[in-house]
Amino acid sequence: MENSKKEVLSGSGALVRELGKLQGYATLIGVLIGSGIFVVIGTAGGMTGPSVPLSFLALYPVILSTAMAYMVFLSTPLGERPGGAYLHIQETFGKTYPAFMAVWFQWIAFMGALGVLSLSFGEYATFFVKKANPVAVACGILLLFYLVNLVGVRYYGNVQTVMCFVLLVSIVILVVPGLFHVKISNYRPLFPFGLKGFLGSLAPLFMSYAGFEALAQAAGETREARKTLPMVFFKGISLTVAIYVIMAFVAFGVLPYGELAKSKSAMADVAATYLPFGAAGIVALGALMAFTTSINATLMAPPRVLLVLAEDGVIPPVLSRVHPKFHTPHVALTISTLVALALLLTKTLDYILAVTLQSIFILYIIHGVALIALPFINKKLYDSALFRPRRLLIVVCGLFSVCCMIAFSYKMLIQTWPLILLCAVVGTGVFIYGMARNFRGERVLKGAEKS
Repeated sequence: MENSKKEVLSGSGALVRELGKLQGYATLIGVLIGSGIFVVIGTAGGMTGPSVPLSFLALYPVILSTAMAYMVFLSTPLGERPGGAYLHIQETFGKTYPAFMAVWFQWIAFMGALGVLSLSFGEYATFFVKKANPVAVACGILLLFYLVNLVGVRYYGNVQTVMCFVLLVSIVILVVPGLFHVKISNYRPLFPFGLKGFLGSLAPLFMSYAGFEALAQAAGETREARKTLPMVFFKGISLTVAIYVIMAFVAFGVLPYGELAKSKSAMADVAATYLPFGAAGIVALGALMAFTTSINATLMAPPRVLLVLAEDGVIPPVLSRVHPKFHTPHVALTISTLVALALLLTKTLDYILAVTLQSIFILYIIHGVALIALPFINKKLYDSALFRPRRLLIVVCGLFSVCCMIAFSYKMLIQTWPLILLCAVVGTGVFIYGMARNFRGERVLKGAEKS
């Protein structure tokens, strides 16, 4: 009886659907509105001047085209399971290796993001507790959200929703009063560094939108995922773009771009001009909520990636185990958390960070190619999509996204190619080992024996 119970509670089929639209929006917006937005606005101002709001707006079709792959694939029967890009690429091309390598880089990116978000939270906590140890605080917040993610996806969703609400309220309090202090003269000249400066700001600002794909990992635990998630992607991204544009509009309307470019806390300096008694606290609260929503949502994703890889027999089957009480992938969650903690405690985070952004771009490029190929290589899967744009639109959006990702990332890829190559070699080794051990065959054989 015990063995039978364990077999039932293994793999994505043992996950429970307790997330709705609200939790989906909280996950997506929580990942997108990271703490970096409170600083990156000023940095971008040093590149393009007060035209930063237009930069955010110009990136809207880029991020929407990149997200279209997820909207289409998640509206197919694949949208009923976690796994995201792995399932999408594998089912499109019928090949496991390119799908594995795409999510191998994605998992590396998640680990890097978890480390830097947690450490940044620890460093920011010194605003409230001057003598706090940033690394200790980082480990503590990571363990806290490990517990939140462990005890059930319903608790994850509720906590994420509350934190996202506080984040949005903080932004409203921060931004709305600023609309009455905007000086149009601060927008002249609008492009002081010309077209080159404007285009140069796009790649760094695109990082503000990176990570949206984490929502795809909630597919196996979202009610009516095929209908719900594609629209959450579209509306959530659109809302986030609007928030970014308004925040940037207020920032450059209140302070000249020259001052913002020199600031290490752009939004705090902006708020201090019209919220003199509460600016620091409001910005700190908003930044902390930006950290926590990002950490919570980012920690939710990598265990689901490992679960599906294990379920497919690419890595050891134990990683597909689901907790019999909490219905969460507790083994994969524990492994992912331990890796992130190790990066923090051994001070090796910088090595992962060097390839984190490039890993995300590699994922987007491969996934974009899969979108382009879908209607032609796997017409049956394409026809099953509830959200099914015309082939021409899919090809145009896919090509546009892939070209933008290459343009944004080629300099970084050239600079860090040895590390990228090392990660690819290690990933290939993991894949070859899994195929040689025949985890897929072992899983089928054990299932047959238990039945």
